[in-house]
Amino acid sequence: MSAEGARPPLADACSLLYDNESWRAYLERFTPHAPEYLDVFSRSWARFFGVPHDRYRAALDDGGAEQAIGTLLPPGRPPIDLDALLAERAAQGVVAEIALGSMARLPDGSTVNDRLLAGTAAYRRPGRERVWVWAGLTLGGTDDPLAELSRTAAAGARGLCVIPFLDGVEADDPRFTPVFGAAEDAGLPVWLHTGHHFAAGRPTGLGSWRLVETLARRHPRLVIVAGHAGWPDVMEMLLTAARHRNVYLEFSSHRARTMPAPGSGWAPLLHHARSLARHRVMFGTSAWVNPQPVGVLADEVIALGLAEEITAEWLGGTALRLLAAEPAAS
Repeated sequence: MSAEGARPPLADACSLLYDNESWRAYLERFTPHAPEYLDVFSRSWARFFGVPHDRYRAALDDGGAEQAIGTLLPPGRPPIDLDALLAERAAQGVVAEIALGSMARLPDGSTVNDRLLAGTAAYRRPGRERVWVWAGLTLGGTDDPLAELSRTAAAGARGLCVIPFLDGVEADDPRFTPVFGAAEDAGLPVWLHTGHHFAAGRPTGLGSWRLVETLARRHPRLVIVAGHAGWPDVMEMLLTAARHRNVYLEFSSHRARTMPAPGSGWAPLLHHARSLARHRVMFGTSAWVNPQPVGVLADEVIALGLAEEITAEWLGGTALRLLAAEPAAS
C-alpha cells in the first residue's frame, strides 16, 4: 500500500467541526479548568487558526486567556465554510466523521451540541451519512446531562462525548450511573477522554484505564471509545479492551510517525497489531493539536508498515462497522 493515492477509506473518530462561536466556547472551557492548554499548545493554536505565533504568545503572556482567545477568533473573522472543509477532507479520503460536541452555551442561549446538529444536518441524511454527531455531556455541572442526552438524541445525535478532566469529576461515580445506563439502553456510544492531561489543578487519574474498566463492567453493552487510547498507559487500555468486547482505542492527538520511537509508549499497540489491537483501534485527528492535513496524518499510519488489512482497519474499517450499528429506540 503506497501512501499517495492508495489510502483506504478514512473515518475520523475525533472530528471537531465547529463554527467560530463554537470554537470560542470550546476554548473558553479551558480557561477556568485547564488554562495550561492555551500555553502548552500555543504553536498548535496559532497554526490552526492562522495567527502568527508571536502575536498569540504576546496576547497570552500580556493579557491572559481572554486576550489570547480574542487573537485567535477576532471580531469579524470570516465564517467557517463547513461545506468546503468537508469537501477538502473528502478529497483526502475521509468518508465518515465522528463530530464531538459540547454542552457549552453560545451567545444565543443554545449549546455547541445544538449548533453542531444544525450545521451538519445536510451530512446526516439517513443512509447517506457522512457526519455522526456525538453530543458532549458535562458531568457534575449545573445543567442536567441526562436531560441533554435525551434532548440531543431526539435531535439526531448518534453518540456522546465526556471529558472527565474538564468536568473535574470521576465519571464512574455512582451518581452518573443513570447517564451511562441511559446511553447503554439507547445504544449510544461514548467517546471518553482518557490518559494524560495538562490540567495541573485536576488529578492525573481522571480518565484512566481504570475508569474505562469500571464503566465497561457496570455497563457491558455500552460502547466506549477511549479517546487518545489512554496514553501513556496504552498496554493497560489495550488489555481492558481485550476483556470487554465493546471497548475501543482511538489515538487522536498523537502522530503515528512517533509511535515506533523507543519510549513513545506505543510499543504495545504495534506489538499486538495482529492480535489484540487488530479490530479495536480507530484513527482520529483532533485537528487543532496536529494541524496538518488529515491525509498527512493518515499517511503516517500507512508508513508504519503494518499489514494492509490492519492499516485499513485502523484508518476506517473498525469505526465504519461501529457506526453502521443502529442505536436502539430512545
